[in-house]
Amino acid sequence: MSKLFQKSVLCLTLCLPGFFQTQAQTLKDAIKMTESERYEAASAAFKKIIKGGDDQNGDVWFYYGDNFLKWEVLDSAKIMFQKGIDTRPSNPLSFAGLGSASWKQGNADAAKQNFYKATSLTTTQTKELPKDKQAMVYLTIADAYMQGPVKNLTDAITNINAAMKLTPQNPEVFIMMGDYSKLKNVTDVSEAIKNYEKAGDMDKTSTKALLRQGQIWVDVQDYDDGLKSYNQAAKIDSMFAPVYRSRGDLYLRAGKYKQAISDYRKYLAMNDSRAAREHYARALFNSKDYKTTISEINDIQKKDSSFIAFYRFLGYSYYETGDFAPGLMNMEKFFVKEKPSGKPVLIGEDFAYYGKLLSKTGNDSVGLEQVKKAIAMDTANVEYLGDVAGIYYKMKRFADAATYYTLKIKKSKKINVRDYTSLGQAYYQTKDYKRADSVFSLTTDTYPVYSNAWRAKCNNNLEKDAEKPEGKAKPFYELVIKNSGTNIDINKKDLIQAYAYLAFYYASQKSFDCSKAALLKWLELDPTSDKAKLGLDSKEVKAVLGTCELITKS
Repeated sequence: MSKLFQKSVLCLTLCLPGFFQTQAQTLKDAIKMTESERYEAASAAFKKIIKGGDDQNGDVWFYYGDNFLKWEVLDSAKIMFQKGIDTRPSNPLSFAGLGSASWKQGNADAAKQNFYKATSLTTTQTKELPKDKQAMVYLTIADAYMQGPVKNLTDAITNINAAMKLTPQNPEVFIMMGDYSKLKNVTDVSEAIKNYEKAGDMDKTSTKALLRQGQIWVDVQDYDDGLKSYNQAAKIDSMFAPVYRSRGDLYLRAGKYKQAISDYRKYLAMNDSRAAREHYARALFNSKDYKTTISEINDIQKKDSSFIAFYRFLGYSYYETGDFAPGLMNMEKFFVKEKPSGKPVLIGEDFAYYGKLLSKTGNDSVGLEQVKKAIAMDTANVEYLGDVAGIYYKMKRFADAATYYTLKIKKSKKINVRDYTSLGQAYYQTKDYKRADSVFSLTTDTYPVYSNAWRAKCNNNLEKDAEKPEGKAKPFYELVIKNSGTNIDINKKDLIQAYAYLAFYYASQKSFDCSKAALLKWLELDPTSDKAKLGLDSKEVKAVLGTCELITKS
């Protein structure tokens, strides 16, 4: 693990209240850890309670299994639920849990058989079982129907209503009702919000209710209220991990990458999950901190190299740092590892980076085809058009490059001066000097020296005799000299071309004073120039002083 990440985790370990109280003394503490998505700590706590010899009539086995269920470790969840059934066959909770695991695995028949056993045991023990435990059976079943790969909202609401009848003042019931309302009507979240707020009113300390409120506000793009809910939840319980994940997601969406990275680190310190690692890597990448992205992912992969999306981010990041060989290697690993399952889903960006890496490592043709795949997948991303144009330019297929630069400019919502510059260069290489000059004229405000130098070269090529220029390039070279200011070294190459052109131009006009002044400037910038020396040796130039105001004022 990198020093940066170690330092972040150490700070969280020392600073967050109650961090060292990870070994819970009560079942309630362990359940709270599960709700906070601190699954490893919760698992250790449940194990300790079991070793203590009190399974609390089988409830501990259920909540132990429920921890694995929420952790997506379904085989372990089923083992715990089965142990609960074996040791306490009259407890309906473990049957509800086992049914939930089967539903998540897509085994509807097994799930419904266990749900039936759970509800049957509940109804036959109405006098013996506390009402909140009976309600928990129905809520567990309802949650399975809503969270599984296949939704069954009809049976979900039936079970929620059963729990509502038993415990009408239970905030968990209203949270579940909110979840149901959200799934039932995706276009109108008002009912879901009402239920989450009611749960919050019943329990002012319910971080779960605040988390749900924040998530639904974010879903309807009310980011201020979403952030407010998240902040309130974090204030109530600084160890409630899900709020850092959700708030990190919000910051990431808002482009506030430093805040997102901070929250993801807090979440990872409590729950080092794959999903959290992906969000963390994405935040680092989007913050353009590519070196840290590479360092952090490489450290995480020492512990777990099975997370396929990390190869994607490594490929992207190596490209951005200019380290193309490892970038290509990681993108190729990503495609190989992604193929069997089709996960994570491929996006245009994958093919764009892969294509650019292929091009940078010498395989332009294949790279070009990959970037074109990116365009086909994501037609709205105009940057891919520029990537194709850049590869065509590298291949010296300048007409094709001009076509794609033109397409990018046409489809872009904002003007990018660099695109016009690239388009002008492509036209120049095709010897379409008039069109190139027209394009460069649009960029002179941004790049006064650079663009005027290109305009000068275009117009110089339009002249009949380079040795006897007509002056078409003269005004642009004069602007090069004027705008270069004190940046002589930066603009040296363009200035040499400017003075060389003016020397020939004035000589062709028999204005030898001005020609000599230009030659002297030329030789000053390039003392080894034989052409400048030859010009100064001519009879006409030697006869004048070289004090031309037209040159010295330029």
